[in-house]
Amino acid sequence: MTASRSLVLLVAAAALLPLGLDAQVRASEHAVMAQTVDGTTLTVEYFRPRIRDRRQIYGKVITWGEVWTPGANWATTLEVDKDITINGHKLAKGKYSVWMEVQPKEWTVIFDPKSRVFHTNPPKPDSTQVRFTVTPDKVDGPDVLTWSVPMLSPSGMTLDMAWAGKRVSLAIVAPPSLPLTTAADIASRYPGSYIFNWIPEDSAKAESDTSSNKPSAWVVTYTTGMLLVDWVPPPFEEWSHLVLIKYADNAFRPGSMLKGELFDVETYLSIEFTVENGRATGFDVRSEDDKVIGKGVRKN
Repeated sequence: MTASRSLVLLVAAAALLPLGLDAQVRASEHAVMAQTVDGTTLTVEYFRPRIRDRRQIYGKVITWGEVWTPGANWATTLEVDKDITINGHKLAKGKYSVWMEVQPKEWTVIFDPKSRVFHTNPPKPDSTQVRFTVTPDKVDGPDVLTWSVPMLSPSGMTLDMAWAGKRVSLAIVAPPSLPLTTAADIASRYPGSYIFNWIPEDSAKAESDTSSNKPSAWVVTYTTGMLLVDWVPPPFEEWSHLVLIKYADNAFRPGSMLKGELFDVETYLSIEFTVENGRATGFDVRSEDDKVIGKGVRKN
């Protein structure tokens, strides 16, 4: 056999070999969806079946009473790196396979700690599982099964599974990375009115631009367990209303509040109060390199 004929046969044989996994076409493609909120990360890994030409999915392809993984191939998994609550039920940090018992009206959502399970091996009821009922919503489509996070808040998210005219929405609440409340005996040091000034980096520039160094007012109150600040006028509209988040003795991070809800935490700033005889006399605002960039002095 000539060398050229051998090469042709080798190429032909290689074309008949199965493709590698990274190039394999699947009826239900692999997907990963992840979302982080306040330091807690939730990850859903699943395969995405399509409706194709099947007219009825629920009650036919997925029969009533069937315990189904909302995906295909290997069971859909949900992993969280901190303890959370889901629809009001505690779910400990870890990785779970996800199942749903499908009925005409209510479905039962099941999180099982055995995560590596093929879709044809649904779990039997077990005390290690988290189980609760939901009522799916009617939606248009989608043609491809989709897990998504359509809503976010500073403390949680809404996790949706939608496919073939049905949507299941799950309410996730994450643990706060920083407590918003301050004990009353500690908080009593700080309420009052303060006059605040930024400290300019360039004194010569500050003299020529007095508008950048006009004093502003801080009014600190203690309400519903939180130390709140009204800043007038604020440097940014989002900083009009702040919550002081304690991280050390007499030291706080400022969190911006929007419609009574935490909007953002400025982790690169610290507010350090000076306390004399149990009462704050003023505070320093420090940057992330510990440089004092602003000072507040108690007015009353």
